[in-house]
Amino acid sequence: MPIVGLFLAPFFRIYIPIMKLFKRLEIWLLICISTICLFQLIMFAYTSQHLVSTVIEQRTGRQALAIAQAVASEPSVVSAMEVGEFSPQLIERLDKLQTDADLSFIVIGDTNRIRIYHPDRTRIGLQMQGGDSLRALQGESYISKAVGSLGPSIRGKVPIYSANNEVIGLVSVGVLQESVELAAGREKILIFATGFFILLLAVFAAQWIAMRVRRKLFGLQPDEIGRLYAEQEAMLNTVRTGILALDIDGTVRKINQRGREILCSSPNQEFTHLKDLLPQHAEFLLTDTSRLIIGFELFANNQWIVLSRLPLQVQGQTDGILISMRPADEIEHLSQQLAKVQAFAELLRVQTHDYSNKLNTLGALIQMEKYDKALELIGNESRGFQDKIHALLQNIEPPVLAALVFGKYLKARELNINLDINPESELSNIDDKHKLERLVSMLGNLIDNAIEAVQRSENPEGTVRLSLEEVGSNLVFEVEDSGDGIKNDQIEKIFVPTFSSKSGAQHGVGMYLVKTYLNACNGNLEIADSDLGGARFTLYIPKASQALPELS
Repeated sequence: MPIVGLFLAPFFRIYIPIMKLFKRLEIWLLICISTICLFQLIMFAYTSQHLVSTVIEQRTGRQALAIAQAVASEPSVVSAMEVGEFSPQLIERLDKLQTDADLSFIVIGDTNRIRIYHPDRTRIGLQMQGGDSLRALQGESYISKAVGSLGPSIRGKVPIYSANNEVIGLVSVGVLQESVELAAGREKILIFATGFFILLLAVFAAQWIAMRVRRKLFGLQPDEIGRLYAEQEAMLNTVRTGILALDIDGTVRKINQRGREILCSSPNQEFTHLKDLLPQHAEFLLTDTSRLIIGFELFANNQWIVLSRLPLQVQGQTDGILISMRPADEIEHLSQQLAKVQAFAELLRVQTHDYSNKLNTLGALIQMEKYDKALELIGNESRGFQDKIHALLQNIEPPVLAALVFGKYLKARELNINLDINPESELSNIDDKHKLERLVSMLGNLIDNAIEAVQRSENPEGTVRLSLEEVGSNLVFEVEDSGDGIKNDQIEKIFVPTFSSKSGAQHGVGMYLVKTYLNACNGNLEIADSDLGGARFTLYIPKASQALPELS
Protein backbone atom coordinates (compact mmCIF):
# COMPACT_ATOMS: atom_id res chain seq x y z
CA MET A 1 0.00 0.00 0.00
CA PRO A 2 2.75 2.53 0.74
CA ILE A 3 4.19 1.80 -2.70
CA VAL A 4 0.81 2.43 -4.35
CA GLY A 5 0.49 5.70 -2.43
CA LEU A 6 3.97 6.68 -3.57
CA PHE A 7 2.98 6.22 -7.21
CA LEU A 8 -0.41 7.97 -6.81
CA ALA A 9 0.95 10.97 -4.90
CA PRO A 10 2.12 12.85 -8.06
CA PHE A 11 -1.25 12.16 -9.67
CA PHE A 12 -3.17 13.65 -6.75
CA ARG A 13 -0.80 16.63 -6.60
CA ILE A 14 -1.87 17.44 -10.16
CA TYR A 15 -5.48 16.26 -9.98
CA ILE A 16 -6.58 18.21 -6.91
CA PRO A 17 -5.44 21.68 -8.16
CA ILE A 18 -7.05 20.95 -11.54
CA MET A 19 -10.35 20.03 -9.90
CA LYS A 20 -10.21 23.21 -7.80
CA LEU A 21 -9.55 25.17 -10.98
CA PHE A 22 -12.59 23.64 -12.68
CA LYS A 23 -14.74 24.68 -9.72
CA ARG A 24 -13.99 28.33 -10.39
CA LEU A 25 -16.98 30.10 -11.89
CA GLU A 26 -15.16 31.76 -14.77
CA ILE A 27 -13.42 28.52 -15.82
CA TRP A 28 -16.66 26.56 -15.54
CA LEU A 29 -18.61 29.12 -17.61
CA LEU A 30 -15.80 29.29 -20.17
CA ILE A 31 -15.74 25.52 -20.64
CA CYS A 32 -19.53 25.16 -20.71
CA ILE A 33 -20.18 28.00 -23.15
CA SER A 34 -17.25 27.00 -25.37
CA THR A 35 -18.36 23.37 -25.41
CA ILE A 36 -21.91 24.30 -26.32
CA CYS A 37 -20.70 26.64 -29.05
CA LEU A 38 -18.32 23.97 -30.38
CA PHE A 39 -21.10 21.39 -30.52
CA GLN A 40 -23.37 23.86 -32.29
CA LEU A 41 -20.66 24.76 -34.76
CA ILE A 42 -20.00 21.09 -35.55
CA MET A 43 -23.68 20.58 -36.24
CA PHE A 44 -23.77 23.79 -38.23
CA ALA A 45 -20.67 22.84 -40.26
CA TYR A 46 -21.99 19.35 -41.01
CA THR A 47 -25.38 20.68 -42.06
CA SER A 48 -23.84 23.53 -44.05
CA GLN A 49 -21.46 21.13 -45.78
CA HIS A 50 -24.33 18.90 -46.81
CA LEU A 51 -26.44 21.84 -47.96
CA VAL A 52 -23.54 23.39 -49.91
CA SER A 53 -22.79 20.10 -51.67
CA THR A 54 -26.45 19.64 -52.53
CA VAL A 55 -26.85 23.20 -53.76
CA ILE A 56 -23.70 23.06 -55.91
CA GLU A 57 -24.76 19.74 -57.43
CA GLN A 58 -28.23 21.09 -58.20
CA ARG A 59 -26.83 24.29 -59.63
CA THR A 60 -24.31 22.33 -61.75
CA GLY A 61 -27.06 20.01 -63.03
CA ARG A 62 -29.34 22.92 -63.95
CA GLN A 63 -26.46 24.69 -65.69
CA ALA A 64 -25.55 21.55 -67.66
CA LEU A 65 -29.20 21.00 -68.65
CA ALA A 66 -29.59 24.64 -69.80
CA ILE A 67 -26.44 24.47 -71.94
CA ALA A 68 -27.54 21.11 -73.39
CA GLN A 69 -30.92 22.61 -74.31
CA ALA A 70 -29.18 25.57 -75.96
CA VAL A 71 -26.88 23.26 -77.98
CA ALA A 72 -29.74 20.94 -79.00
CA SER A 73 -31.79 23.86 -80.31
CA GLU A 74 -28.87 25.39 -82.26
CA PRO A 75 -29.83 25.28 -86.01
CA SER A 76 -26.26 24.50 -87.10
CA VAL A 77 -26.18 21.48 -84.77
CA VAL A 78 -29.55 20.26 -86.07
CA SER A 79 -28.35 20.63 -89.68
CA ALA A 80 -25.08 18.83 -88.90
CA MET A 81 -27.01 15.95 -87.28
CA GLU A 82 -29.27 15.67 -90.32
CA VAL A 83 -26.29 15.36 -92.71
CA GLY A 84 -24.24 13.35 -90.18
CA GLU A 85 -21.15 15.59 -90.36
CA PHE A 86 -19.86 18.45 -88.16
CA SER A 87 -17.95 21.25 -89.84
CA PRO A 88 -14.61 22.45 -88.35
CA GLN A 89 -16.23 25.81 -87.51
CA LEU A 90 -19.00 24.09 -85.52
CA ILE A 91 -16.51 21.89 -83.70
CA GLU A 92 -14.46 24.95 -82.82
CA ARG A 93 -17.53 26.71 -81.47
CA LEU A 94 -18.46 23.73 -79.33
CA ASP A 95 -14.92 23.49 -77.97
CA LYS A 96 -14.97 27.18 -77.08
CA LEU A 97 -18.37 26.83 -75.38
CA GLN A 98 -17.06 23.97 -73.25
CA THR A 99 -14.05 25.98 -72.19
CA ASP A 100 -15.93 29.22 -71.49
CA ALA A 101 -18.67 27.45 -69.50
CA ASP A 102 -16.07 25.49 -67.47
CA LEU A 103 -17.66 22.19 -68.49
CA SER A 104 -15.98 18.81 -68.32
CA PHE A 105 -17.50 17.65 -71.61
CA ILE A 106 -20.10 18.24 -74.34
CA VAL A 107 -21.01 15.03 -76.18
CA ILE A 108 -23.42 14.72 -79.11
CA GLY A 109 -24.67 11.32 -80.22
CA ASP A 110 -27.10 9.91 -82.76
CA THR A 111 -30.13 7.73 -82.20
CA ASN A 112 -27.83 4.71 -81.84
CA ARG A 113 -25.88 6.49 -79.03
CA ILE A 114 -22.81 6.71 -81.29
CA ARG A 115 -20.68 9.76 -80.49
CA ILE A 116 -20.78 12.34 -83.31
CA TYR A 117 -18.95 14.97 -81.27
CA HIS A 118 -16.65 14.50 -78.24
CA PRO A 119 -13.90 16.72 -76.74
CA ASP A 120 -11.57 13.71 -77.00
CA ARG A 121 -11.46 13.15 -80.75
CA THR A 122 -10.26 9.58 -80.34
CA ARG A 123 -13.60 8.66 -78.78
CA ILE A 124 -15.74 9.91 -81.70
CA GLY A 125 -17.59 6.98 -83.29
CA LEU A 126 -17.64 4.98 -80.06
CA GLN A 127 -20.69 4.06 -77.97
CA MET A 128 -21.84 6.63 -75.35
CA GLN A 129 -21.37 5.27 -71.80
CA GLY A 130 -23.24 5.65 -68.56
CA GLY A 131 -26.48 3.92 -69.49
CA ASP A 132 -28.53 7.08 -68.95
CA SER A 133 -29.20 8.15 -72.59
CA LEU A 134 -32.30 6.12 -73.38
CA ARG A 135 -34.79 8.56 -71.87
CA ALA A 136 -33.33 11.45 -73.97
CA LEU A 137 -33.83 9.45 -77.16
CA GLN A 138 -37.44 9.04 -76.07
CA GLY A 139 -37.83 12.84 -76.08
CA GLU A 140 -37.20 13.65 -72.35
CA SER A 141 -34.84 16.34 -70.97
CA TYR A 142 -33.38 15.57 -67.52
CA ILE A 143 -30.42 15.68 -65.15
CA SER A 144 -28.63 12.47 -64.21
CA LYS A 145 -25.58 11.09 -62.44
CA ALA A 146 -23.57 8.41 -64.15
CA VAL A 147 -20.05 7.10 -64.71
CA GLY A 148 -18.87 7.80 -68.25
CA SER A 149 -15.59 7.42 -70.07
CA LEU A 150 -14.19 10.45 -68.18
CA GLY A 151 -15.41 9.29 -64.79
CA PRO A 152 -18.43 10.02 -62.48
CA SER A 153 -20.25 13.16 -63.56
CA ILE A 154 -23.43 15.18 -63.35
CA ARG A 155 -25.10 15.39 -66.73
CA GLY A 156 -27.79 17.30 -68.56
CA LYS A 157 -29.45 15.15 -71.26
CA VAL A 158 -31.55 16.79 -74.03
CA PRO A 159 -32.92 15.25 -77.31
CA ILE A 160 -32.21 16.84 -80.71
CA TYR A 161 -35.26 17.29 -82.93
CA SER A 162 -35.27 17.56 -86.74
CA ALA A 163 -37.37 19.96 -88.76
CA ASN A 164 -40.04 17.25 -88.84
CA ASN A 165 -39.99 17.15 -84.99
CA GLU A 166 -38.35 13.74 -84.91
CA VAL A 167 -35.60 12.79 -82.46
CA ILE A 168 -32.41 12.51 -84.47
CA GLY A 169 -29.91 12.46 -81.60
CA LEU A 170 -29.08 13.79 -78.12
CA VAL A 171 -26.79 16.22 -76.38
CA SER A 172 -25.04 15.28 -73.12
CA VAL A 173 -23.42 18.14 -71.18
CA GLY A 174 -21.65 17.21 -67.98
CA VAL A 175 -19.34 18.24 -65.16
CA LEU A 176 -17.15 15.66 -63.48
CA GLN A 177 -18.00 14.84 -59.87
CA GLU A 178 -14.43 15.66 -59.00
CA SER A 179 -14.90 19.26 -60.19
CA VAL A 180 -18.14 19.57 -58.21
CA GLU A 181 -16.46 18.31 -55.04
CA LEU A 182 -13.58 20.71 -55.60
CA ALA A 183 -16.02 23.65 -55.82
CA ALA A 184 -17.85 22.41 -52.72
CA GLY A 185 -14.51 22.03 -50.93
CA ARG A 186 -13.72 25.70 -51.47
CA GLU A 187 -17.05 26.62 -49.88
CA LYS A 188 -16.40 24.22 -47.00
CA ILE A 189 -13.10 25.96 -46.26
CA LEU A 190 -14.98 29.24 -45.95
CA ILE A 191 -17.58 27.58 -43.70
CA PHE A 192 -14.96 26.09 -41.37
CA ALA A 193 -12.99 29.35 -41.30
CA THR A 194 -16.16 31.22 -40.32
CA GLY A 195 -16.97 28.58 -37.70
CA PHE A 196 -13.48 28.82 -36.21
CA PHE A 197 -13.82 32.60 -35.99
CA ILE A 198 -17.22 32.24 -34.32
CA LEU A 199 -15.71 29.75 -31.85
CA LEU A 200 -12.96 32.22 -30.94
CA LEU A 201 -15.57 34.93 -30.54
CA ALA A 202 -17.60 32.60 -28.29
CA VAL A 203 -14.55 31.92 -26.11
CA PHE A 204 -13.90 35.63 -25.62
CA ALA A 205 -17.62 36.23 -25.02
CA ALA A 206 -17.67 33.42 -22.46
CA GLN A 207 -14.70 34.96 -20.68
CA TRP A 208 -16.36 38.38 -20.66
CA ILE A 209 -19.66 36.92 -19.41
CA ALA A 210 -17.82 35.01 -16.68
CA MET A 211 -16.07 38.17 -15.51
CA ARG A 212 -19.33 40.12 -15.52
CA VAL A 213 -21.18 37.40 -13.63
CA ARG A 214 -18.44 37.11 -11.04
CA ARG A 215 -18.41 40.89 -10.58
CA LYS A 216 -22.18 40.80 -10.06
CA LEU A 217 -21.66 38.08 -7.46
CA PHE A 218 -19.04 40.16 -5.63
CA GLY A 219 -16.25 37.80 -6.68
CA LEU A 220 -17.82 34.78 -4.95
CA GLN A 221 -17.41 31.26 -6.32
CA PRO A 222 -20.39 28.84 -6.59
CA ASP A 223 -19.42 26.84 -3.51
CA GLU A 224 -18.96 30.08 -1.57
CA ILE A 225 -22.40 31.27 -2.72
CA GLY A 226 -23.95 27.98 -1.62
CA ARG A 227 -22.30 28.17 1.77
CA LEU A 228 -23.28 31.83 2.14
CA TYR A 229 -26.90 31.00 1.28
CA ALA A 230 -26.99 28.19 3.83
CA GLU A 231 -25.46 30.47 6.48
CA GLN A 232 -27.95 33.22 5.64
CA GLU A 233 -30.89 30.84 5.94
CA ALA A 234 -29.58 29.56 9.27
CA MET A 235 -29.01 33.05 10.66
CA LEU A 236 -32.34 34.45 9.44
CA ASN A 237 -34.28 31.60 11.01
CA THR A 238 -32.23 31.64 14.22
CA VAL A 239 -32.48 35.29 15.22
CA ARG A 240 -35.50 36.33 17.27
CA THR A 241 -36.02 39.43 15.12
CA GLY A 242 -38.45 39.31 12.20
CA ILE A 243 -36.72 40.12 8.90
CA LEU A 244 -38.66 41.14 5.78
CA ALA A 245 -36.96 41.92 2.45
CA LEU A 246 -39.05 43.76 -0.17
CA ASP A 247 -38.76 45.11 -3.67
CA ILE A 248 -39.24 48.85 -4.13
CA ASP A 249 -42.88 48.25 -5.09
CA GLY A 250 -43.52 46.19 -1.94
CA THR A 251 -43.28 42.68 -3.41
CA VAL A 252 -42.07 40.26 -0.75
CA ARG A 253 -38.66 38.76 -1.56
CA LYS A 254 -37.83 37.06 1.70
CA ILE A 255 -39.27 36.65 5.16
CA ASN A 256 -37.73 34.61 7.94
CA GLN A 257 -39.54 32.26 10.29
CA ARG A 258 -39.74 34.84 13.08
CA GLY A 259 -41.26 37.36 10.68
CA ARG A 260 -43.98 34.84 9.80
CA GLU A 261 -44.70 34.28 13.48
CA ILE A 262 -45.08 38.03 14.06
CA LEU A 263 -47.07 39.05 10.96
CA CYS A 264 -48.94 35.93 9.83
CA SER A 265 -52.13 34.85 11.51
CA SER A 266 -51.53 31.26 10.35
CA PRO A 267 -48.38 29.36 9.27
CA ASN A 268 -49.90 28.58 5.87
CA GLN A 269 -50.94 32.14 5.06
CA GLU A 270 -50.10 33.05 1.48
CA PHE A 271 -48.85 36.51 0.60
CA THR A 272 -46.91 38.22 -2.16
CA HIS A 273 -47.07 41.90 -1.20
CA LEU A 274 -46.58 44.01 1.90
CA LYS A 275 -50.27 44.94 1.72
CA ASP A 276 -51.10 41.33 2.53
CA LEU A 277 -49.08 41.54 5.76
CA LEU A 278 -49.51 45.16 6.89
CA PRO A 279 -52.55 46.51 5.01
CA GLN A 280 -52.93 49.62 7.20
CA HIS A 281 -49.27 50.63 7.15
CA ALA A 282 -48.05 49.45 3.71
CA GLU A 283 -48.56 52.83 2.03
CA PHE A 284 -46.52 54.59 4.72
CA LEU A 285 -43.71 52.01 4.65
CA LEU A 286 -43.45 52.19 0.83
CA THR A 287 -43.27 56.01 0.77
CA ASP A 288 -39.92 57.82 0.71
CA THR A 289 -37.97 54.57 1.02
CA SER A 290 -34.62 56.34 1.20
CA ARG A 291 -35.56 57.72 4.64
CA LEU A 292 -34.51 55.68 7.66
CA ILE A 293 -37.16 54.64 10.19
CA ILE A 294 -35.81 53.37 13.50
CA GLY A 295 -37.92 52.03 16.37
CA PHE A 296 -41.32 52.84 14.83
CA GLU A 297 -44.22 51.35 16.81
CA LEU A 298 -47.41 50.16 15.11
CA PHE A 299 -50.35 47.87 15.80
CA ALA A 300 -50.70 44.81 13.54
CA ASN A 301 -51.89 41.21 13.83
CA ASN A 302 -53.45 42.00 17.26
CA GLN A 303 -50.16 43.09 18.81
CA TRP A 304 -47.83 46.07 19.10
CA ILE A 305 -44.76 45.80 16.91
CA VAL A 306 -41.55 47.84 16.98
CA LEU A 307 -40.34 48.20 13.40
CA SER A 308 -37.30 49.62 11.63
CA ARG A 309 -36.92 50.26 7.90
CA LEU A 310 -33.79 50.92 5.88
CA PRO A 311 -33.06 50.90 2.14
CA LEU A 312 -31.41 47.76 0.77
CA GLN A 313 -28.51 48.96 -1.38
CA VAL A 314 -26.51 46.84 -3.85
CA GLN A 315 -23.39 48.43 -5.33
CA GLY A 316 -24.57 51.90 -4.35
CA GLN A 317 -28.03 51.51 -5.88
CA THR A 318 -31.25 51.16 -3.87
CA ASP A 319 -32.52 47.72 -4.82
CA GLY A 320 -35.21 47.19 -2.22
CA ILE A 321 -36.33 47.66 1.37
CA LEU A 322 -35.28 45.79 4.50
CA ILE A 323 -37.67 45.76 7.45
CA SER A 324 -36.80 44.38 10.87
CA MET A 325 -39.45 43.95 13.53
CA ARG A 326 -40.17 42.43 16.89
CA PRO A 327 -42.99 42.54 19.41
CA ALA A 328 -42.69 45.20 22.06
CA ASP A 329 -41.56 42.69 24.72
CA GLU A 330 -39.48 43.10 27.86
CA ILE A 331 -36.64 44.66 25.90
CA GLU A 332 -39.03 47.32 24.66
CA HIS A 333 -40.14 47.92 28.23
CA LEU A 334 -36.51 48.47 29.18
CA SER A 335 -36.19 50.84 26.26
CA GLN A 336 -39.22 52.75 27.45
CA GLN A 337 -37.79 52.90 30.95
CA LEU A 338 -34.58 54.28 29.49
CA ALA A 339 -36.57 56.91 27.62
CA LYS A 340 -38.31 57.85 30.85
CA VAL A 341 -34.95 58.12 32.59
CA GLN A 342 -33.72 60.38 29.81
CA ALA A 343 -36.85 62.52 30.12
CA PHE A 344 -36.33 62.68 33.89
CA ALA A 345 -32.70 63.73 33.33
CA GLU A 346 -33.89 66.46 30.98
CA LEU A 347 -36.38 67.56 33.61
CA LEU A 348 -33.61 67.72 36.22
CA ARG A 349 -31.46 69.71 33.81
CA VAL A 350 -34.27 72.22 33.31
CA GLN A 351 -34.88 72.52 37.04
CA THR A 352 -31.15 72.84 37.75
CA HIS A 353 -30.84 75.65 35.21
CA ASP A 354 -33.90 77.40 36.61
CA TYR A 355 -32.88 77.03 40.26
CA SER A 356 -29.34 78.13 39.44
CA ASN A 357 -30.76 81.45 38.30
CA LYS A 358 -32.96 81.65 41.39
CA LEU A 359 -30.01 80.91 43.72
CA ASN A 360 -27.90 83.57 42.02
CA THR A 361 -30.71 86.08 42.56
CA LEU A 362 -31.16 84.93 46.15
CA GLY A 363 -27.43 85.24 46.84
CA ALA A 364 -27.36 88.76 45.44
CA LEU A 365 -30.33 89.80 47.64
CA ILE A 366 -28.61 88.42 50.75
CA GLN A 367 -25.37 90.23 49.91
CA MET A 368 -27.38 93.41 49.45
CA GLU A 369 -28.97 92.70 52.89
CA LYS A 370 -32.42 92.62 51.28
CA TYR A 371 -33.52 89.85 53.59
CA ASP A 372 -37.23 90.52 53.29
CA LYS A 373 -37.02 90.29 49.49
CA ALA A 374 -35.04 87.09 49.76
CA LEU A 375 -37.64 85.54 52.06
CA GLU A 376 -40.40 86.67 49.71
CA LEU A 377 -38.64 85.06 46.72
CA ILE A 378 -38.22 81.79 48.63
CA GLY A 379 -41.85 81.78 49.68
CA ASN A 380 -43.20 82.56 46.23
CA GLU A 381 -41.03 79.90 44.61
CA SER A 382 -41.98 77.29 47.13
CA ARG A 383 -45.68 78.09 47.00
CA GLY A 384 -45.74 78.21 43.19
CA PHE A 385 -44.26 74.75 42.68
CA GLN A 386 -46.03 73.22 45.62
CA ASP A 387 -49.38 74.58 44.46
CA LYS A 388 -48.77 73.32 40.91
CA ILE A 389 -47.69 69.87 42.08
CA HIS A 390 -50.52 69.65 44.61
CA ALA A 391 -53.12 70.65 42.00
CA LEU A 392 -51.83 68.09 39.48
CA LEU A 393 -51.68 65.24 41.98
CA GLN A 394 -55.09 66.08 43.38
CA ASN A 395 -56.93 66.50 40.06
CA ILE A 396 -55.05 64.03 37.84
CA GLU A 397 -54.92 60.66 39.56
CA PRO A 398 -52.72 58.72 37.07
CA PRO A 399 -49.21 59.66 38.32
CA VAL A 400 -47.68 59.08 34.89
CA LEU A 401 -49.98 61.64 33.27
CA ALA A 402 -49.43 64.10 36.12
CA ALA A 403 -45.66 63.73 35.78
CA LEU A 404 -45.92 64.21 32.01
CA VAL A 405 -47.91 67.43 32.36
CA PHE A 406 -45.55 68.78 35.04
CA GLY A 407 -42.51 67.95 32.89
CA LYS A 408 -44.03 69.75 29.88
CA TYR A 409 -44.86 72.67 32.18
CA LEU A 410 -41.20 73.02 33.17
CA LYS A 411 -40.07 72.63 29.55
CA ALA A 412 -42.43 75.41 28.41
CA ARG A 413 -41.31 77.59 31.31
CA GLU A 414 -37.65 77.23 30.27
CA LEU A 415 -38.61 78.31 26.75
CA ASN A 416 -40.44 81.34 28.18
CA ILE A 417 -43.78 79.91 27.06
CA ASN A 418 -46.81 79.92 29.36
CA LEU A 419 -48.37 76.45 29.71
CA ASP A 420 -51.82 77.24 31.08
CA ILE A 421 -53.39 74.16 32.70
CA ASN A 422 -57.14 74.41 33.11
CA PRO A 423 -57.73 74.48 36.90
CA GLU A 424 -60.93 72.48 36.37
CA SER A 425 -58.97 69.62 34.79
CA GLU A 426 -59.81 66.37 36.53
CA LEU A 427 -59.00 62.80 35.61
CA SER A 428 -59.66 59.62 37.57
CA ASN A 429 -57.31 56.65 37.63
CA ILE A 430 -56.92 54.47 34.53
CA ASP A 431 -56.48 50.75 35.27
CA ASP A 432 -55.45 49.63 31.77
CA LYS A 433 -51.69 50.31 31.83
CA HIS A 434 -51.34 49.69 28.10
CA LYS A 435 -54.03 52.22 27.32
CA LEU A 436 -52.35 54.62 29.75
CA GLU A 437 -49.07 54.33 27.83
CA ARG A 438 -50.90 55.23 24.61
CA LEU A 439 -52.50 58.24 26.30
CA VAL A 440 -49.10 59.45 27.52
CA SER A 441 -47.71 59.18 23.98
CA MET A 442 -50.66 60.99 22.37
CA LEU A 443 -50.79 63.81 24.94
CA GLY A 444 -47.00 64.23 24.92
CA ASN A 445 -46.92 64.56 21.12
CA LEU A 446 -49.74 67.11 21.07
CA ILE A 447 -48.14 69.28 23.79
CA ASP A 448 -44.73 69.14 22.08
CA ASN A 449 -46.30 70.14 18.76
CA ALA A 450 -48.08 73.05 20.45
CA ILE A 451 -44.89 74.31 22.13
CA GLU A 452 -42.98 74.09 18.83
CA ALA A 453 -45.83 75.88 17.01
CA VAL A 454 -45.53 78.76 19.48
CA GLN A 455 -41.76 78.88 19.01
CA ARG A 456 -42.18 79.17 15.23
CA SER A 457 -44.79 81.92 15.49
CA GLU A 458 -44.18 85.63 15.39
CA ASN A 459 -44.72 85.77 19.15
CA PRO A 460 -42.45 83.05 20.62
CA GLU A 461 -43.48 84.06 24.16
CA GLY A 462 -46.99 82.75 23.60
CA THR A 463 -49.33 80.45 25.41
CA VAL A 464 -50.24 76.77 25.31
CA ARG A 465 -53.51 75.82 26.98
CA LEU A 466 -54.18 72.30 28.27
CA SER A 467 -57.36 70.70 29.57
CA LEU A 468 -57.95 67.11 30.74
CA GLU A 469 -61.53 66.16 31.60
CA GLU A 470 -63.99 63.30 31.81
CA VAL A 471 -67.21 64.07 29.96
CA GLY A 472 -69.80 61.32 30.22
CA SER A 473 -68.23 58.07 29.03
CA ASN A 474 -65.30 59.80 27.31
CA LEU A 475 -61.90 61.13 28.25
CA VAL A 476 -61.45 64.57 26.65
CA PHE A 477 -57.96 65.99 26.15
CA GLU A 478 -57.73 69.47 24.65
CA VAL A 479 -54.49 71.18 23.60
CA GLU A 480 -54.44 74.62 21.95
CA ASP A 481 -51.74 77.15 21.22
CA SER A 482 -51.12 80.72 20.12
CA GLY A 483 -49.07 79.70 17.09
CA ASP A 484 -49.81 80.33 13.43
CA GLY A 485 -52.45 77.59 13.19
CA ILE A 486 -52.95 74.91 10.53
CA LYS A 487 -54.02 75.69 6.99
CA ASN A 488 -57.03 73.85 5.62
CA ASP A 489 -54.98 72.07 2.95
CA GLN A 490 -52.63 70.72 5.63
CA ILE A 491 -55.20 69.10 7.92
CA GLU A 492 -55.06 65.75 6.08
CA LYS A 493 -51.31 65.95 5.40
CA ILE A 494 -50.27 66.21 9.05
CA PHE A 495 -51.20 62.54 9.57
CA VAL A 496 -48.89 61.41 6.76
CA PRO A 497 -45.60 60.15 8.28
CA THR A 498 -43.46 61.91 5.69
CA PHE A 499 -45.07 65.31 6.25
CA SER A 500 -43.60 67.75 8.75
CA SER A 501 -43.44 71.50 9.08
CA LYS A 502 -40.14 71.04 10.94
CA SER A 503 -36.74 70.08 9.54
CA GLY A 504 -34.86 66.97 10.58
CA ALA A 505 -35.28 63.24 10.06
CA GLN A 506 -36.73 62.75 13.54
CA HIS A 507 -39.86 64.72 12.69
CA GLY A 508 -42.91 63.69 10.70
CA VAL A 509 -44.24 60.67 12.62
CA GLY A 510 -45.72 62.30 15.76
CA MET A 511 -49.21 62.91 14.41
CA TYR A 512 -49.13 59.58 12.59
CA LEU A 513 -48.52 57.90 15.96
CA VAL A 514 -51.34 59.93 17.51
CA LYS A 515 -53.71 58.74 14.80
CA THR A 516 -52.52 55.13 15.11
CA TYR A 517 -52.92 55.04 18.89
CA LEU A 518 -56.23 56.87 18.71
CA ASN A 519 -57.61 54.26 16.29
CA ALA A 520 -56.40 51.50 18.61
CA CYS A 521 -58.30 53.19 21.49
CA ASN A 522 -61.44 53.66 19.29
CA GLY A 523 -61.16 57.42 19.81
CA ASN A 524 -61.72 60.52 17.67
CA LEU A 525 -59.76 63.69 16.98
CA GLU A 526 -61.20 67.14 16.33
CA ILE A 527 -59.09 69.96 14.84
CA ALA A 528 -60.28 73.57 14.98
CA ASP A 529 -59.02 77.13 15.32
CA SER A 530 -58.19 78.31 18.82
CA ASP A 531 -59.21 81.66 20.30
CA LEU A 532 -55.49 82.01 21.15
CA GLY A 533 -54.80 82.39 17.43
CA GLY A 534 -53.39 78.93 16.70
CA ALA A 535 -54.85 75.44 16.46
CA ARG A 536 -56.94 73.40 18.89
CA PHE A 537 -56.69 69.60 19.05
CA THR A 538 -59.36 67.73 20.98
CA LEU A 539 -59.15 64.00 21.70
CA TYR A 540 -62.27 61.98 22.56
CA ILE A 541 -61.38 58.57 23.96
CA PRO A 542 -63.94 56.09 25.37
CA LYS A 543 -63.21 55.22 28.99
CA ALA A 544 -64.75 51.74 28.75
CA SER A 545 -63.20 50.69 25.43
CA GLN A 546 -61.87 47.17 24.95
CA ALA A 547 -58.53 46.64 26.68
CA LEU A 548 -55.54 46.95 24.40
CA PRO A 549 -53.27 43.92 23.84
CA GLU A 550 -50.16 43.66 25.92
CA LEU A 551 -46.87 44.92 24.55
CA SER A 552 -45.43 41.41 24.16
